[in-house]
Amino acid sequence: MIVKATREGLVGNRTASGYVIDRFVPFIALPARKALYRAVRLTNPANGRTTAALVLDVGPWNIADDAYVIGGARPQAESGVDNYGRVTNGAGIDLSERVWADLAMAGNGPIEWEFI
Repeated sequence: MIVKATREGLVGNRTASGYVIDRFVPFIALPARKALYRAVRLTNPANGRTTAALVLDVGPWNIADDAYVIGGARPQAESGVDNYGRVTNGAGIDLSERVWADLAMAGNGPIEWEFI
């Protein structure tokens, strides 16, 4: 599925799995706890670069968007408002610094992902 990706950042903070964010481990955030610790293949459609990562965080925006992550629906955050009423940037996935670099992301934009 192709969705808008944003950079997680937050180096030094803890993820939902307890991992302390650094610049080296390739991980992502998806908005469903059921996805934690699953492996994902990611592709940047702008340049064709591909990498793999683990889901070590829950987000962006929502924490229980199983319809998107597990069921294949579009991310609820694309509506522009999350489940808590906050205005979103439409992102359906957050990328760690390592994944961002591996995919040569130039800015927030489309990314294709799938469980492996």
